Amino acid sequence: MLTDTAVRKALKAEKPYKMYDDGGLFLIISISGTKLWRMKYKLGGKEKLLSFGPYPDVTIKAVRDARDAARAELRARRPEPEPYPEGDACERDIDR
Repeated sequence: MLTDTAVRKALKAEKPYKMYDDGGLFLIISISGTKLWRMKYKLGGKEKLLSFGPYPDVTIKAVRDARDAARAELRARRPEPEPYPEGDACERDIDR
């Protein structure tokens, strides 16, 4: 997990790079030195990104709380899997 000290000491580089935290949360440091909080997640089999804002405007504690809230909302919105209909091809294959 990231610490505030590690984030403060992160320097700009020739290429943007990421510093990973936990639960899909990471900090991306751009070539200009800007630090932005992002979260990677999957929805419907597709990978998506969620932005939380720049560091130090958004602190580590605040972004972790926002990540937890976002993950809870994503879990609540996840559709339930549909059961197979009667006489589905899977059932017919089992009878063979």
